[in-house]
Amino acid sequence: MWNAIKTIFDSSNNRGTENEIHEEPIVNITLSAVKEGNTPLLTSEHTINEEGVMKEIKLAGEEKTNLETASGLEEVSTSTSPIDNDEEDKKPLDKTVKSKNAKGKGKGKGKGKGKIPSPEEIAKLRAERKLLKEAKKEVSVIPPELQFIKRPILYLHEEEPVQGFKFSMMTYNCLAQALIRRKLFPDSGDALKWYRRSKVLLNEFTYYSPDIICLQEVDHIQYQSFWKTEFEKLGYQSQYHRKGVKNHGVSIIWRRSLFTMTDKMLIEFDKESSGNVPPRTTTNNVGLILSLKFTPEAKAQFKNVETTKTGIIIGTTHLFWHPFGTYERTRQCYVVLNKMKEFMHRVNVLQNNNDRDLSHWYPFFCGDFNSQPFDSPYLSMVRKPVEYSGRAKTVIECSTSYKFSKKRDGEEDVDDEEGGNIEKFGIDQPQTPVPEEFIANGEQTILVKDMEKLHNSLNMRAISLYGVGYKNVHPENASIDNECGEPEISNWAHTWNGLLDYLLFVKEWTFSDCTKTETLKQFEESNSMRIRGFLRMPPANEMTKHGQPHVGEYPSDHLSMLCSIELL
Repeated sequence: MWNAIKTIFDSSNNRGTENEIHEEPIVNITLSAVKEGNTPLLTSEHTINEEGVMKEIKLAGEEKTNLETASGLEEVSTSTSPIDNDEEDKKPLDKTVKSKNAKGKGKGKGKGKGKIPSPEEIAKLRAERKLLKEAKKEVSVIPPELQFIKRPILYLHEEEPVQGFKFSMMTYNCLAQALIRRKLFPDSGDALKWYRRSKVLLNEFTYYSPDIICLQEVDHIQYQSFWKTEFEKLGYQSQYHRKGVKNHGVSIIWRRSLFTMTDKMLIEFDKESSGNVPPRTTTNNVGLILSLKFTPEAKAQFKNVETTKTGIIIGTTHLFWHPFGTYERTRQCYVVLNKMKEFMHRVNVLQNNNDRDLSHWYPFFCGDFNSQPFDSPYLSMVRKPVEYSGRAKTVIECSTSYKFSKKRDGEEDVDDEEGGNIEKFGIDQPQTPVPEEFIANGEQTILVKDMEKLHNSLNMRAISLYGVGYKNVHPENASIDNECGEPEISNWAHTWNGLLDYLLFVKEWTFSDCTKTETLKQFEESNSMRIRGFLRMPPANEMTKHGQPHVGEYPSDHLSMLCSIELL
């Protein structure tokens, strides 16, 4: 019965064959995920090697993750998950049930076919899981310093069977090692060390197992020497982009069994045109957009086999970091929407889809926008037509008064200029990026009006996935400090915290009034999709007093965000 824990050996690391014995065994964990209806039960195996790195080994039946259970039982997690959960006793674990698609012969009646467990069987599985959890106390699978806080998927539409293509998408600023300074992370200690942090990040990706991952602050050297290979081992392919020789950039990773890349666009914001609104400084910020065509395996999941949908367009970016950079970030958001429009048209033409609309692709854009839901960059994308008022107007007007150094290269440190650094010692520099009030002069007023006109001239808009749906699964942490339905935080640093990261759906704007956040029902009906779940985001009152990263908690100062989506 107890096949959930067994020792195996990793020959890929030249540690011998399965017949050899080693002093440091590797623990193998078998996961079971139960679905309702005719959807088969799934089996997934992970190994935890002697360094504490979780690795997905196989998946019998459909290639899905332990987080892809549609309804009935809660999402499945292993007994080796980094942080114990009191609700784990309710979840089935160690009983492996083959799917209808699994190879090999079954035993007894209904050979090789999946079986929906009875209430008695479910109770038995839960009891076995409880015993397994108790047994786990005697087996240290992942060292404490390599653990992380696991969060549940909060599901929607649990009573409705899956009828389309279901996938999960994550965005994550994983904190560039090149940007770490001890003075910025005084409480993080050994959590900052790459040899540890890399394993925790890898464990997190393996645990949540998203089908598409958008990463920001990815070190170039770590991508080439670590991430590219590790993601390939997990069944992914990836693309990376940075500005010149900058030491970090952005990356998009996708599951190769579901998607094939057909085109890409590289964005360098400093070079992109934005009408009569020029860049205010050099930022070295970049973006990356890919077209990911559905594989036959993915397309077979659509109920309508005659669907004209081709695939997913996915983009990511990390916008300007500077506290007084609101005006430039707002310009960059225009570039994001404009480049998405260009790319969507391009791939339609290349795919011989000559329709004037852009409906052959599902377009998404994710990333770290370094902006909160009540600031002009966010509002310029999701609430159109654009008209700044209140706090948003005050902050963007104030940002136009800030004088950037001519020697700025986009990084945080700026060389002193003759006569002193203008950013630190310039006359009339604003003292705070969020003043209680700001009286703009004529030139500054015109700059802000030009920005409004720029965004209102573009027939594209974005819809935040968390904004339209998160209140349906976690109302206590939606719209706490904003009117857009967003969770409270995605960044928890030593000196600052707030929401900076978003998963967006991009579509054409008909110049109608879109200044109110849509309901979940309105969004799903008008865009041929269902949001199936969100990765839970903790509110500020659940976080620690110290900043992140921290040993046993989170491996970055940002928290990953994930959405499970069904495309119809």
